[in-house]
Amino acid sequence: MELKDYQNGVLNKLDYYLKTLAENKEEAEDFVAFQKMKGKEARINDYTKDAWEQLVQERRIDLLKDKSGHFVPAPYVSRFDGLEQPIPNVCLKVPTGGGKTLLGVAAIERLQTDLFIQQTGMVLWVVPSDAIYKQTWKQLANREHPYRQMLERASGGRVKMLEKNDAFTKRDIDENLCVMLLMLQSSARQSKEALRMFRDSGRFTSFFPIEDDTTANEVLVTEIRNLDCNDLSDYGWQEGIAPGSVSVKQSLGNVLRLVRPVIIIDEGHKAYSNTARDTLCGFNPKFILELSATPNANGKHHSNVLVNVSGQALKDEQMIKLPINLINEDKSEWKHTLSLAHSKLSELDLDAQQFQNETGRYIRPIMLIRVERTGKDQRDSAFVHAEDAREYLMNKLGVNENEIRLKTSDKNELGDDDLLSDMCPVKYIITKDALREGWDCPFAYVLAVLSKMTARTAITQMIGRVLRQPHARLTQKPSLDECYVYTFDQDVMNAVAGVKEGLEEEGMGDVANQVKASEANKPTTAVTKEILLLRKRFRSLPKIFLPRVLHLDNRFENGYRLFDYERDILGDLDWESLLYLNVDNFQFINDKLQRTIARIDYIMSKNNQGELDLAEPVQENIEFNASMGLDISYMVRQLTDIIPNPWQAMRVLTHTLNILRDNGVSEEALFANRLELLKEMKRDIKQQVIQLSEQIFRSKLDKGDISLRLLASDNDKLNWELAQTLEVNVSEHNQVLRRKDGSELERSLFEKVYQNELNNLERETAWYLDKQESVYWWHRIAVNQREYSLQGWQKQKVYPDLLVCVEEPSSGSYRFSVLETKGEHLKGNDDTEYKRRLFELLTEHVKTAVDAGELTLEAASGGMSFRMLMENSWSQEIVSELN
Repeated sequence: MELKDYQNGVLNKLDYYLKTLAENKEEAEDFVAFQKMKGKEARINDYTKDAWEQLVQERRIDLLKDKSGHFVPAPYVSRFDGLEQPIPNVCLKVPTGGGKTLLGVAAIERLQTDLFIQQTGMVLWVVPSDAIYKQTWKQLANREHPYRQMLERASGGRVKMLEKNDAFTKRDIDENLCVMLLMLQSSARQSKEALRMFRDSGRFTSFFPIEDDTTANEVLVTEIRNLDCNDLSDYGWQEGIAPGSVSVKQSLGNVLRLVRPVIIIDEGHKAYSNTARDTLCGFNPKFILELSATPNANGKHHSNVLVNVSGQALKDEQMIKLPINLINEDKSEWKHTLSLAHSKLSELDLDAQQFQNETGRYIRPIMLIRVERTGKDQRDSAFVHAEDAREYLMNKLGVNENEIRLKTSDKNELGDDDLLSDMCPVKYIITKDALREGWDCPFAYVLAVLSKMTARTAITQMIGRVLRQPHARLTQKPSLDECYVYTFDQDVMNAVAGVKEGLEEEGMGDVANQVKASEANKPTTAVTKEILLLRKRFRSLPKIFLPRVLHLDNRFENGYRLFDYERDILGDLDWESLLYLNVDNFQFINDKLQRTIARIDYIMSKNNQGELDLAEPVQENIEFNASMGLDISYMVRQLTDIIPNPWQAMRVLTHTLNILRDNGVSEEALFANRLELLKEMKRDIKQQVIQLSEQIFRSKLDKGDISLRLLASDNDKLNWELAQTLEVNVSEHNQVLRRKDGSELERSLFEKVYQNELNNLERETAWYLDKQESVYWWHRIAVNQREYSLQGWQKQKVYPDLLVCVEEPSSGSYRFSVLETKGEHLKGNDDTEYKRRLFELLTEHVKTAVDAGELTLEAASGGMSFRMLMENSWSQEIVSELN
């Protein structure tokens, strides 16, 4: 399953965090061991906080804006388990539709292989609702689903899916990766449902001593202090049980405390209550990962947000349909609104059929209809009932009954319908609240809200259900790349506010301005489209083209095609040259050949009195089945993250294992250290791939195989043309950018620039540019011209922020300066350094191309340059760039 660029970015940040966490944990444990050698007791420090603060210092964590508007480092929220040990806990902030479940599964794979170095254990996946529970179970339990296959890869093909009422044994945990789905309500200690988790069920005998072995039970409670116990005092002396004796409850809650699960919290912001937090932390987890679109949304800092994915990132990756069209009929009623929505769906259906004929891609637009009543005994003429809507669709609008489904809390006519199948007839789904979460169908295009009094609430709750883009790929047919909301007799401003509120709740507040509203077929002042023109004095300029990164290809008439990273870099990479270079220095840890048993025994003292032995834990040898050996297929699958070709991955692995065996490493040692070995191999080879990719890119630039140039071509994809007009969405709250002294801008290429299009650093840069005599014009290129990008030796593309036309005083010619601005908190991170180096390389290449007469820029005969501007030094850097 190919990940999106932003998803790879999320996992790269997680990889770096886990590496930093592991290093800090090792230092903390070394300190405790050192103190112990000196005969002193020491408690492990909060290494999770130290790791976080290290990332903050390295500017890898986004700064937070405080109440005064200043950006400050994100504080770390420490959490401790029932044994007072620190719990690593971070949050991935990903908007709805951004693949939170996918990222959660990918994170499990990294946690198992990179942090805990094991294939087995327990994962507790906590979800907030029945709908999300069913959806997640369907994905993870299906062996053919990509998410399940990722779990299989993490465990070497040994995944056991569990629900909270399932019985399982200690052997299941020892030999499999057990993934248990649990409703959030089941982890709330105060609810009756939750109490079942903590009852003595008798189903988990393999984890506990027998009830009447008071010594063994006391030993276990001494080791795991937060276990729930039964008080055996009531049994009395006559049964040989001392007062105050206990037995550990054989409950699911206690099992979790013993096995120390990894906890994944879906919709993590719904688990902020003290009860939920205390209970989850009380399971003694090894790691807590939150997945949320809106963490810390209530103004209180509950979550350590490691990664913040924007709505714009989803839009750029074609994951969501934007803009949103809000259509309100003034002084109308629900039947007319449903008729209008039906007409729009019919139009979309025709467009989808035409699109399928042209491309072969199947789309069947679906309408969601939100009504006021669904209950069997709730039909009342004062409210729109589900059956009212169904009957109107069938009797008045001619809809086939088979195309309609009702989805309510007590009636689910969707059943097992595969809504994406071309054999499925469903086009209309009537609901009230049953689709508010956990429902994922990218074919949903139209939302018809037939509840007048609660329209804003309905829009807020359901807007996310119609946002997903089919196949996560734009159709280039405008009607099929947007979505539609129909209301009636509403205050349009209030309805638009509902859409924006809904987007914010889906984690996409940054794209909440992309709403187009109309009322009675008349544009409103709420959110409108505006066409921006070039300033009058620039309208006589020739068309402005920017070069793209191209690759030589003699099959094309003009000799070039667009550069493609996978084809032109990975395809030319000498995979045969890759080997694990550090194999001779790999450190085998011998104690991994043994299993540590935290056993506290009951022994007889010299005076024949029984007492607890609290001495060192004992160890026993790991049983290694020499006839089975290493799971080579599992190890190869792990390496294909870095080496796409499994045959090459097998070659590298075989070479590594042969060297280690020749060096005298035993099969037992290889088996015990296999996960740590894979981790180091991937880290080493990934760095080699990056270095080789850069070498290939630079070499091809030098030879002319790759070039940044303009070509006279009928293929408009080879050159990027700056539009002569811009279409922007404008609300009454948007303000036109003016100079600091209040005067109008003079050098912006277009007549208007709206403040909401620029962040603080871009705004400061724009103000500076607008005052410089050497600047002919400047333009904010990244908002409405996102299709212009630069591709280098890494997969992710670079989208510059500003384009500046600079006049050369000596020659009177003009040149282009392409600027990328970066906040100071991003200084020094891998992405920023990559862009800086790419910009420097492309600038040198363009100079060479101009000198060789290969680059023709009619509007900028002086050539072009690329520059990265950092927040704390931009004012110095831009001076040299303009001069």
